Amino acid sequence: MKKIICIGECALDIVFENGVPVGSMPGGRIINAAAIMSRENLPVKVVSEASRDSVGDMIVSHLSAAGTDVSGIDRFTEGHTPVLIYTRDDKGLTSVTRYEDYPDECFDVVWPRIDEGDIVIYGGYYALDSRMRQRMMPLLTHASERKAILVYLPGFLPQQQTRITRVMPAMFENLEIATLILTRNQDLKIIFGTENAEDSFRNHINFYCRSLINVNATGQRICYFGGTEVTEAEIPASLCRSLMWNAGAVAGVAGALLAHPEFTPEVLNAPDEQIRRTLLEAAVKTAAEAARELTHSWQQAH
Repeated sequence: MKKIICIGECALDIVFENGVPVGSMPGGRIINAAAIMSRENLPVKVVSEASRDSVGDMIVSHLSAAGTDVSGIDRFTEGHTPVLIYTRDDKGLTSVTRYEDYPDECFDVVWPRIDEGDIVIYGGYYALDSRMRQRMMPLLTHASERKAILVYLPGFLPQQQTRITRVMPAMFENLEIATLILTRNQDLKIIFGTENAEDSFRNHINFYCRSLINVNATGQRICYFGGTEVTEAEIPASLCRSLMWNAGAVAGVAGALLAHPEFTPEVLNAPDEQIRRTLLEAAVKTAAEAARELTHSWQQAH
């Protein structure tokens, strides 16, 4: 049976508003997308690592409760599970502070079997950090050779922008091996210096990968750029400002890819209007469902 493999960091997000902590939740698009898909009874396995501390226990328990296969999570004992502090005021997000303490060794897990048609999602911190890449890249190369669909989520915290020139070779390698890329406007601004998704695709991404889905929360649009064509869909303002919007969009795209085995890597290299529309509609639908599950006001807007 085809499956979805999510390779991403286990972390805890803690949100402060006007200097006051208002809530916490498992962080990261990939981990949250895994939980969303698992609750939809999709076959999802997470490959990651988490300390045997209380934060790691919370995140792994969250995934297990959703029905995710967590056998690919390395529970290390030296170090601590990452915590990210998001500080907001009345004008929006003001800063992100990251705390981490990883051991020297990483990913002490047995890599999952990769079959043709499997969906492999990777990105964020894991896909750029040299410590992780020495173990991740052989798996991604193997997945590509096995004709899996590789979905790349570029990610870069604003305070890491000073390191952008050092990680760009890894970024381009990630773009080249990907079948489909999912970005947000803020990612494009940090990586390519512009929030214009079409310019980023034409001038940078299209050379490496010919399928890009970009979320423009400010413009309330989600766009699929495929070769020389583009398809757009609207995002309701109430949804695109929620904390789960991006994870829901990732989950929707991955679920649609799994439901349509005819969307092969070769087909996604030149996606037609029907494919582009199908994936965008799935992204918006699942994101809306994920946003409606949020119960706290601090999760509704960011």
